[in-house]
Amino acid sequence: MEYFAYILLSVVILLVMVLIHELGHYTTAKILGFTVDEFAVGFGPRLFGRRRKNGEMFSLRMLPLGGFCSFYGERDDESQPSEKRVKKRKRKNKDGADVQDSGNISCDVEDAVDVTASDGNTSLCQNDPEKDDLLSYVMRSKIEEDAKSAESCSGSSVAVAEPKPIRLDKNGNPAKGFFEQKPWKRIIVLLGGVLFNFLSAIVFSFVFIWAAGYAVPQVGEVFFDKDGAQYCPDIRVGDIVIALNVNGTGFEDINIMNSYSDVAGNIKNGDKVVFKVLRNGSEINVETVCGKYEVERNGETHYYRFGFEYNSEPVYMGANIKNAFIYCIPFTGKMSWSILGVFGGLFTGKTPILESVSGPIGAITGMAKASMLNWRNILMLLPLIASNLAIFNLLPFPALDGAHVVFTVIEWIRKKPIKRNVEGMIHFVGMVVLLLFVVIVDILHFAL
Repeated sequence: MEYFAYILLSVVILLVMVLIHELGHYTTAKILGFTVDEFAVGFGPRLFGRRRKNGEMFSLRMLPLGGFCSFYGERDDESQPSEKRVKKRKRKNKDGADVQDSGNISCDVEDAVDVTASDGNTSLCQNDPEKDDLLSYVMRSKIEEDAKSAESCSGSSVAVAEPKPIRLDKNGNPAKGFFEQKPWKRIIVLLGGVLFNFLSAIVFSFVFIWAAGYAVPQVGEVFFDKDGAQYCPDIRVGDIVIALNVNGTGFEDINIMNSYSDVAGNIKNGDKVVFKVLRNGSEINVETVCGKYEVERNGETHYYRFGFEYNSEPVYMGANIKNAFIYCIPFTGKMSWSILGVFGGLFTGKTPILESVSGPIGAITGMAKASMLNWRNILMLLPLIASNLAIFNLLPFPALDGAHVVFTVIEWIRKKPIKRNVEGMIHFVGMVVLLLFVVIVDILHFAL
């Protein structure tokens, strides 16, 4: 039951990250005057949806593994009326004379109805409110203008079809479709999700540092040679290592930006190391030499570099608001840089795929296991996932934000877009490849 609770928590965390990403698209779109069709969390069939008066649909869908923010005009037929639907019509007055229609009317023939006015003439079609729930936010000005024009012709009659609903922008004007917006605006909107993920990573890093601090090692056991002499006589059980000085180069502090493994990782045999430790609230320097210190345990020989061993659980320090302010941005940058290194290793083949990549199921189970070990891991996962999601979406792979930006830049340079159906097919294939990839990775993780 406890494991299931952590699984549920992991799913919620992923949903929050997706929500933040889509809020980035939504917020930048609203600022720049884009018209939003739907803001959805999850994929698949809609479980719940509510449409605002301005036409925006907010929905929750069945599969909580993603989300989207769709815009008016992303499909060509939403904002650019087809020429096949623009027709010239003739109408007859009471005497049977032909009167040329006042203009073009975009309509769908199957929706046409005749409405008989009080004077016996037929005027423009009207909308059936029972068939159209968009009545509160669509524009009817075109129909109304044509109706007035028709009424000005005495005895005229016309039967035309009602056009598809036209969305309004925030100023009440006909809304521009997504592809009618300037390329630089589209690029900002496309990168809005990445921007919000990075900003949230900084906020989550701030919370993590303030609440959890950073880990420093604590001496848990000291070792003795065959004659009973302690290898490092000045070290004590319980000492907390806070800085190291290697070969007289100066002390290097252990902090949120500089873990113990970062500081001690390059120490070699024979190096002289001075440990700055906290003991009973006081700082003490302890000198030793890195080597191979032999220890017999249960009939087996083990070797340690410094003649002592750390506790399995570190001590946490620096959990205060000052450190949170100082380190939240550089910590996020460091974490993002390490994620970039992983992606680079994947593309060059230096990083094994199964060791560094997991599908949604693998990610959720991994998060649940890490969360069960330590509550700090939960806080650590938040900025890590946010940075990971931002960098992943920046990749110029079809279906990701980075690829959409690339296509928009190409359009900006060429002064004309690549055929929308071609671009759409490329993104569709990319989405299929990504889905197949994560499914295969998850299967391999469970099978191997």
